[in-house]
Amino acid sequence: MAESENVDELCSKHKAITSLLPYAVWQDLSGQPEMLSTLLHAARASKMLWFRWHRIRQFASVLLSEATPHAIVLVSPHMPWNHLADRGDLVQQWAVATSMVPHTEEVAESVVNTLLQIASEKKLLPYIPADTWLWLTKQPSLPPVCLGRYSGTKSHVVEAARRLKDIEILKSYLLLIWSEWDILYSEGAMCTSIREDFSQVGMGHHRADLIERLDYVLGQLGQGLEYLNQHNLDINWNNLQIMEQQYGKLKEVLLEVNIEAITRLCNSTLHFYVY
Repeated sequence: MAESENVDELCSKHKAITSLLPYAVWQDLSGQPEMLSTLLHAARASKMLWFRWHRIRQFASVLLSEATPHAIVLVSPHMPWNHLADRGDLVQQWAVATSMVPHTEEVAESVVNTLLQIASEKKLLPYIPADTWLWLTKQPSLPPVCLGRYSGTKSHVVEAARRLKDIEILKSYLLLIWSEWDILYSEGAMCTSIREDFSQVGMGHHRADLIERLDYVLGQLGQGLEYLNQHNLDINWNNLQIMEQQYGKLKEVLLEVNIEAITRLCNSTLHFYVY
């Protein structure tokens, strides 16, 4: 089924597939990871934003307490974090697992996806250890359909990233969530961050990285709806117009801030030579 080209058929069977998740995790614990790998492949192939069944939540505590750290990390993006009981304990359990697994692109993608999902829930945000946010700096490639990136653009997540007072994490966060695949929840909060966090004269290389990312996103959007729908069918004409406006505004603000910083630098240099 995971290899089926009929995505609609795959999506229609997502409840049956996810109901096998506890068994697949226990098999992985016994040294048989094949079923778990197949289920995770099916989730990706479905291109569903929510490839999960809410009834799996009753197994979540047992599932995560008995699974290997590697399995916890890979399964976590598909857990219904907004409906779990004892969610604070589960977040801490997940965070411990992320510190135990070797870094791979697949692991980094899963950790970042889950991190942003958890952060999007205000009640869960305080349970995320500060050092877990460092995974953002690994800059994994997120798929066109990604719940973490979709939900992780809310204003309170932007503010949480800013409160860390780590410009590399904040920049990595923006580079990850700026995408041609999702409308932004909080364009205003991001514009504020650009003006307040990236306006210093010494931030030129950070602004350059952000401008480069926005140029890429706008370039992808410029290829039109037919191109985008090859990878994400949820995008419609209205989404495309909104995204072009949002990312255009972000670039406008970034260029304004950059010009202001350059002007300050030139003025201070001129003042130095005059005196």
